[in-house]
Amino acid sequence: MSGAQAPAIQGRELPGGTVIWLFVAIELLTFGLFFVGFAWARRSNPAPFLAGQGQLHPLLGAINTGVLLSGGWLAARGVLANRSGKTRATAAFLTGAAVSGILFMAIKLHEYADVFEAGVSLSTNTFWFFYLFLTGLHFLHVLAGVGFLLPTAWRAAGGAYGPENRSTVEAVAVFWHMVDLIWIFLFPLIYLAR
Repeated sequence: MSGAQAPAIQGRELPGGTVIWLFVAIELLTFGLFFVGFAWARRSNPAPFLAGQGQLHPLLGAINTGVLLSGGWLAARGVLANRSGKTRATAAFLTGAAVSGILFMAIKLHEYADVFEAGVSLSTNTFWFFYLFLTGLHFLHVLAGVGFLLPTAWRAAGGAYGPENRSTVEAVAVFWHMVDLIWIFLFPLIYLAR
């Protein structure tokens, strides 16, 4: 997630560079289209959606929301520490954000185990297709985020970043905030909307 310094936009740099923001826009558009598909399918045939939601654990989804938002806060603190030249703090905050992602995945795997134990698959019905596809795709984004955060934290601890070399840390944080944002929409859509 490294890149050249971001171009100036009205006297300010775009955090993380232009490429990460283009990637985020494409990812948000893709998820948005699937969210619209989910809403349309639910409206067309609400029964399997209501039945499927009844098998989910909204409390675990809410806990995972808190976990991811905490990770987002830690990533933001890492960016601020990096801008101040505090390499150890940058590394600690980014590592904390990665740990939040690992915790999120552990909770999600527990949920998946319950779902698969009940005999659910992508082909069970439309609700379960959307649930497994969307949460699985998000899970892969969390995994990628952890994969970006940990090496960036490691390099930050070694002094690779700082006020003059912020692009990578900021790009990783932008990616992590995208993961948070997707979950903020995904959680109520899948778990709560009736």
